[in-house]
Order: sequence, then structure tokens, then C-alpha cells
Amino acid sequence: MFSYNNFRPRGFKVWATVSAATALTFAGTLTAAQADGAMSPAAPAHGSASATCEYRSFDVRAEQTQGLPGQYQLAYSKKNDALWATGTVLGGASTTATLAKIDPQTMKVEKTVALDTVPYVPKHATEPAGVQLKGAFGIDVDDANNTVWVTNTVANEVTVYDQATLKEVFSTSKLSQDERAKIDFAHPREVRVADGKAFVGVRGSVLVFDTKTYAFLQKITVADVEDKTTAVMNMWVDESEGRAYFPVRMRDEVKIYDLKDLSQPLQVVKLHKQDPGANLYASDVVVDHSLNEIYVSSQGDKGKNSGVGVYDKTTGEFKAWIDLGGRALSLDADEDNDVVYLTDFDGKSPDKGVYVIDGRTHTVAASVAKNSSDAPFGVNDVVVTPKGVFAVDKGGAYKNAEVPFTIDYRTGKFTTASTSVKGVQNKAPEGAPADWQPAEPTPINADTLVKLTASPTGTVKGQTKPVTGSEANVKTVESRQDAEAKVTGATVVSEGQAIKVSGTGWKYPKGAEGSTIAVKYDRGKVSVNGDAVIGTVEADAEGNWSIELPYPTADNSTVKDASWGPGTSHTLSFLSGSIKEGDTSRGANLDITIAQPTCGAPETMHVTPTNRDFQGYGTLVDSKVGEMAPAPADPVKPEPMPAPSPSEPVKQEPMPNPSPSEPVKQETMPNPSPSEPVKQEPMPAPASSTDGDSKGSGAGNTEQDPGKRASEAGGQAQGQPGAGQQGAGQQGPQAGGQGQTQVQQDPGQKTPEAGGQGQTQGQQGSTTKSTGAAPGETGDGASTKEGGSSAATGDPASAGDDGQKAPENNAPENSGDHGNAGAAASGNTMNNNGGASGTSGSQSQSGTNGSGTASQTSTPSNNSAPAAQSSLAHTGAGKLMWVAGLGAAALATGVAVVALRRKKAH
Repeated sequence: MFSYNNFRPRGFKVWATVSAATALTFAGTLTAAQADGAMSPAAPAHGSASATCEYRSFDVRAEQTQGLPGQYQLAYSKKNDALWATGTVLGGASTTATLAKIDPQTMKVEKTVALDTVPYVPKHATEPAGVQLKGAFGIDVDDANNTVWVTNTVANEVTVYDQATLKEVFSTSKLSQDERAKIDFAHPREVRVADGKAFVGVRGSVLVFDTKTYAFLQKITVADVEDKTTAVMNMWVDESEGRAYFPVRMRDEVKIYDLKDLSQPLQVVKLHKQDPGANLYASDVVVDHSLNEIYVSSQGDKGKNSGVGVYDKTTGEFKAWIDLGGRALSLDADEDNDVVYLTDFDGKSPDKGVYVIDGRTHTVAASVAKNSSDAPFGVNDVVVTPKGVFAVDKGGAYKNAEVPFTIDYRTGKFTTASTSVKGVQNKAPEGAPADWQPAEPTPINADTLVKLTASPTGTVKGQTKPVTGSEANVKTVESRQDAEAKVTGATVVSEGQAIKVSGTGWKYPKGAEGSTIAVKYDRGKVSVNGDAVIGTVEADAEGNWSIELPYPTADNSTVKDASWGPGTSHTLSFLSGSIKEGDTSRGANLDITIAQPTCGAPETMHVTPTNRDFQGYGTLVDSKVGEMAPAPADPVKPEPMPAPSPSEPVKQEPMPNPSPSEPVKQETMPNPSPSEPVKQEPMPAPASSTDGDSKGSGAGNTEQDPGKRASEAGGQAQGQPGAGQQGAGQQGPQAGGQGQTQVQQDPGQKTPEAGGQGQTQGQQGSTTKSTGAAPGETGDGASTKEGGSSAATGDPASAGDDGQKAPENNAPENSGDHGNAGAAASGNTMNNNGGASGTSGSQSQSGTNGSGTASQTSTPSNNSAPAAQSSLAHTGAGKLMWVAGLGAAALATGVAVVALRRKKAH
């Protein structure tokens, strides 16, 4: 159970009209229970006096989709507008489990978490046989610190994750043995966050942690040390009120604490048992402040005591019981509309999954059906959010569901599968040594996620039901003259119905026979059928008798108007002595009240959810490293590229000098062929370090933001490395063939490194060097506009905007949330020469066939050549080398001419 206290839903759209109880009390009337000083369950709890029988009507809609396998609980984050769900499949090794982030608007699972593993020890074994997931059960969010708290019940741990990255930020498993011994974990199930504290329900107590430092603060004992079965199963913490409500499962009570002082309870509410002979098993609690009421659900025992008890919030006094049967479990409240939602964990009644209860009259307005008819379990949890009311069941309606968060118990590696081997089984005969063999694969069945909304629309007529004798109070009165003579009858009777009365001890004083008794109404003031004696009856020898008396009406009696109408009181007199000679004179009076007919609620409406298409399980995130936060909404503008620092020019090989007496005239260098025009680009000044700037000669080059650290890849990069050649003392551009992106790299910038399974969405271009040059750094071939760097699916501490590390054998899907080129780590492909293709909506810049013209495209090149065939002729650097070669040839020719002239001169 999770309650969203600070924002409650208003004005939901709805489909089916259903009725909810808003029955009004009637002036001057008494029911049987009211006459006895108690409230009837059918009697209205709120409302003003009215002569009508009306109830609130509601519009309700519900839809359902595939959820997680083994669903347990839900929580909602207002800060992130996110629904969180836990799921763990039990039975053998827990090989399938996850924590999921869900879009409450679309019901789409956006992210799932690859949970950590713990040793798996088979039942009746002493040594581990592998590993299992530590599981996810109870859950709550801490928006103040942007975390989500999860209980790992099977592993006896509590884990905290960052809501933005899904990285594990705290786990009680990391505590020392002394610290764990002091805390004494025992089956942690529920967790709730309020007032900077996290409350974890365990057997016999509630553990309290600081939500910022994760320090253990204190233990709240709710049971005796010996009472191991007592536990706080669910709870309610209310930060606005400063109260915590803990239902104690085996103690039939709710303990209320002040959040500022947890030393002792402020109040203990004793819970009501509708059937004193059956167990109650308090399961959940919720508060409606506008009605000043506490609602406590109980699963009961075999259908008995299964329902909701209503208590006064101020005094703790019991007010009403809502009997439901089944197994009433989780509660949450929409206080704006005074509606309470309750789940039924019993799988035997498919039409009863979530109850919609009108808190104003404590009656069921509607029930939302389950999505399975053959499952042993029903709906496990419900939560109210601004986007609707969500519930999760454990019906397993979606058979053989393929999930990415299941592991091999032998290796702990994640895989995508629809079946799972849940550990080992002992195949040895009884009494023989154990023979542990892998269990047979079992199908993974997913449960159902339900979204429903309900809002009041007006009023509807209720059902009028007369009070019968069995519903009225029965009273026995004695004769004033003879204490042995008694009369027994109902004190509350229905208008227009016969009045049944009986007597004992009315014996005739002479012989073995009984007395004759006469009956009068209102001491003889009312005559029926013209006689003031309404009826007579002869007692048997034991003095016992019974009679059914006519109801006086305007047609058969002297009564007028509404003198015997609802709410009026009358006296029935029973007399002996005057009718039968020698009889004992006796008299007894029985006072009665004419009851108002009961105003009952209309029949409960049964709602069947419509189906919504399943949208997949989103991206699987490794909780050890998490994922990077989303990219900023506004693109980052690139800073101006700083000029490279000056360095010493590269020295050429010494050439023979001409004679000083005769200056050398250099021949004019021949022009290139007209068919191959070459336009020489200016060369930048060489850097002082060989790890300096790298810049291609084409006009289509894109500069990278100076000082920005490039992404580190978490695995082997896709595509073939591009080839680059380094000039003298200068890092050269990368050549990637046709469509290759040319990137200028920031001085001293660290380039992507290869590592893990994630793929770098850029070119892992290798470079070569010329004589005297240091090795070039790996280039980044997938450039982003506005200085953005490409992302990798490796370590998210250094990955790009949407980068994340996917567990082995499970590449994450591209969510498409960010449109910058190279920003999404998954979903992109690379061509063979290392050129990167951008994600949808992004642009990559590529040089075309070595020309100086740049083009922008959102698709990868289809004509790229393998890296081994790439040549400097396709780049601006190749042209420069060709021109330099012509210059060197001309210089050599000039030297030869000088030498020839000198020879001739001699």
C-alpha cells in the first residue's frame, strides 16, 4: 500500500456509471442496532436527515496491460511523475526479479533494473549451488533525496537506488557484521518514507533509517521478543499530520506514533472482530482526514473477518464494519472524493479484484475484475496517483513472457528468456545421498498492471428494505404480579407487518392446564376489527404460548393518519384472569417502536478492464553502475577553438648548399595537370606536443567543444577502425572512406577507450605517424553539432547523455528520448570504415570523396569502403602530401641543375 498524500486525483474521465453509497439518515427513526446503542453496518455513517434514500453515483473506468512477473508493490514519485513497481518470482532460486520505472500516463515500462545477486542455497542443503537475485518486494520513494527504497525480503536486506540513474547507492548488505547484528533484520517487507526517515517493517518491530545518510536510527518494538510471528505488514506514514500508523498483524491493534518522538505510541487502537471466533490478521491501514476516520483491512480466516473496520480517528472508537469475504489486503484513499480503494488477494473470485468504497457510507460502489480466473492469488497492492489509481496482481495471466531480467543461477549472467531454471532439485531416493540436478525449465508468467479512475457524478436511488423480525431486537418482560409469567417479543417492528409474540409460565392455578391471555394495544385505546381485545391465546399445560397479532391500519382499526407510522412507539398489554374463571390475574407490558425501512445501497457494479497493448520492458540498467542523467534540453554552444601553442618547426634533411660565389636559381615548379586541379590548404602551425590538435583539410570538419572530455566506451566498438596519417609533428585527420566524418579534437582531450559490451557510437579511428611524430590518439568519428560528444554504453560515470551499461547478453534498447547525434548510446549502427550514423532526429557531418565540400545527412553512407582500402587521396591531407611531393621533386631538380652548372664552370 502506498498513499500519495500531497496530491490527490481530481476530475477523472470515466466510462461506466456505478453507484456508491451515500445513504442519508432519516429523522425520528430507529433500527434494531440503533435501539441497542450500536450502529448497523447498513446504516449510513454521514449525511443529514432526509426523507429520501439516495446514494452517490460514480463513473469508473479501468484498463490493464502486461506487468512484471511476481508483482508485489507500487510507489509513485511526484517529483519525477514516475510509477515504480517491484516483482520477484519465488519458488526455488529467485532467478527472475526486477525494479521497474513506469510511465503512469501510458503504462509503459521505461526502465528495469538488473538487481544484484546473493548466494543460492537449496532447501535442505548446506552449501550454495549458485546465485539468485536478491529480489524486490516493498517499495517507497524519497523525492527529497531523489531515491527509491526497496526491501529484499528473501535476502533480509534493504537497498536504495538513485531515481535518475537507477544506480544502487546504499545497501544494508554493505554494513559490517556488528552493525547488522545490532539492526537484527528479520523478513523486511514494508518500507515507508516520511520526515527524513525510512520505516522498514520486520518481524516484531519497525526499523528506522536516516534517508540522507542511510544511518540506522532506532528500532520500534511492536511485540514481545518471543512473539516472532507478529509483524507490521503494511503501514501508513503521514508527513503532513506528523503521524505513523502501524497495524500489528497478530495483535489485533494499530499503534500510532508521533514522527518527531518514536519512543512510545501516542495511541493504540483495539481492532474489532466481526466474528470473535476467527482470526483477524490486520493487513493495512489508511486515513481519511476529511472524514476523520481510520480504515484497517484484514485478511481474516477462511472468509471470516475479511473486510475493513472503520474507526474514529480521534477516539479510536469502532464505527462500522465493511464485510467483503475473500482476503482484504491493501488500502489507499482518495481524500478529495472520500473514496477508499481496497484489493482482494483471494484468487477464487475473478470479478473481485479492486473494491471502490464510498467512505461516506462505508459501502462498496464497484468492484474491478481480476485478469485471471485460475490463479491462487489475486490483487496485491493499490496506489492513488494524480494519473489514476494503479493496482498490481499476482495472477500470472500473461504466459511465457519474455523478459530481459532473468539470470542463469550457475553464472549469474542476465539473459532474455521466457523460461527459467530455478536452481536444483534433489533427484536421489529418500534416504540416499543427495543428488542435486538442475530443475526443469519453468515458464515465466507475467502479472497484470491495472489502471482505474473513479469520480462522483451525482446521486442515485438506493434500495428500500423493510425490517424483519430477525433484524429487530428481542426483549423479554415479566408480569408484575407473577415473575414466572413472561412475554418475549421484538421491540422494533416493521410498518404493516404482523407482530409475533410468545410467552412462558402462564399456568392456570387449578389442574394441568394453561391460562388464557388477552392482548390489547395502547391500553385498550386501539380497536382492531371493532374489538379492543386484539387477540386471545390459550397457554399449554406448561404455560407456554405464541401469537401473531395483526398490524393496525386505517382500514382495520381505529387508528388515524400516521399514529402507527414509522418512528412511533406503542405498548402491547398481555392480561389473564378476567377471561377464564378462576385464573390468576396477571399483566405484562411490552413496548415497541415502528421502524423506518432500511435504506440499502444499489447493487454493486462490476467493471471489467479493457486491454492496453504491452509496450515492452524498456531498457535494462545495471544497478552497479546505473545510467547517465538525460542531456540538457538546450544544446550547448561550442566555445571558440584555442589556437595551438607554437612549437619548433620540423627540420628537414640537410641539402647540399650551392657555392656562395654563384647563387642558385630555383626552377619554377610545374603546375599540376588541368584535369586534376588541386587547391592547397594552409597548414596549421605544429603543436609543441604530438598529442595536440587534429584537424582535417575539408571544409566539412566539425569542431568539438574545447575542454570537453570524450566518452569512454564500455566494450568493443562496432565497425572497423578508420585509418589516419600523422604529419610531421602534427596529428593527422582520420580517413574513413566516403561519408567519413572529420573531427577536430580539443588539445589534450581524452578520447574514447574500448572496453565492455557497450558500443561506442563513433569511429574508433586509429592513426599512424611519420618519422619523429608521437602516436596519434583515437579519433571520434561520430561528431555532434554544437560541440556534443558521442556516447558509449560503458561505465556511465563517463558515458554520454543516454549511455548505460547493459548486462551481458542484453543490449539496451534506444529509448529515443534525446535527439542529439551520438547522444543515445543504443540503437545506432556504424559503417565498416568507422563512420557513425546518427540517431533519429540527429545529424552527422561527413566529407565527400576528399573534396572540400561538407554535406549534412541523417543516414549512414551506403558506399563506404573498407578501412583497409582507404587512402590519403580521399582526404585533404592526401592532397597536401601530393603537393608536397611535387615541391620536393622540383627542389631536387633545382639542386641537380645547380650542380651541373658548377661542373660546367669548372
